[in-house]
Amino acid sequence: MKIFLDVGAHIGQTLDVVIDPIYKFDLIHCFEPSFACCNQLTSLYHDPRIVVHNFGLLNEKCQRTLHGAGTIGATVYLEKYRGNDPGYSEVCYFEQASEWFAQKIRPDDIVYMKVNCEGAECDILADLMDSGEIVKVDAVMVDFDVRKIPSQRHREVETLDRLKTFPSVRVLLCNEVMVGRTHAERTRNWLSIAERYWK
Repeated sequence: MKIFLDVGAHIGQTLDVVIDPIYKFDLIHCFEPSFACCNQLTSLYHDPRIVVHNFGLLNEKCQRTLHGAGTIGATVYLEKYRGNDPGYSEVCYFEQASEWFAQKIRPDDIVYMKVNCEGAECDILADLMDSGEIVKVDAVMVDFDVRKIPSQRHREVETLDRLKTFPSVRVLLCNEVMVGRTHAERTRNWLSIAERYWK
């Protein structure tokens, strides 16, 4: 089965592209902890391949405050706002990424994953690497938003170095593959790079 994991789905900007039949995804999982965004996803998209989860992924099963909930920059790291008011915040649910993978993803699935979580990307990837579940991912596109969080910046290099020890995982970096005038064009570009790699 060919699966797309939209980790940080927001209101479907990436989903607009991946539902295109050209990519032949059999199943599309959208992870979005914000209640308001999740409601918008479920009301806008009725493709039977889409499963919308009203929770995020993290390195533990928990409830955390999502600062700036509903905005494109919503994060569990308040430090990202550097003293500025993040606006509306929401207590959200999170599942442990490795546990979810163990239950839902089979070793023979083809898995593409987008990770855009405004700082939580390193927590998620570390958990998947610690557990070994990362090997189930064929291609992952990561937006390292830890760059926006002073106490977390060092984790980008650490995470990339660890990912290199899993050579079967094709790692695509947002700043290198998200090229284009619109989000849709940028998404198509990284998917086309991933597709060429696996053909």
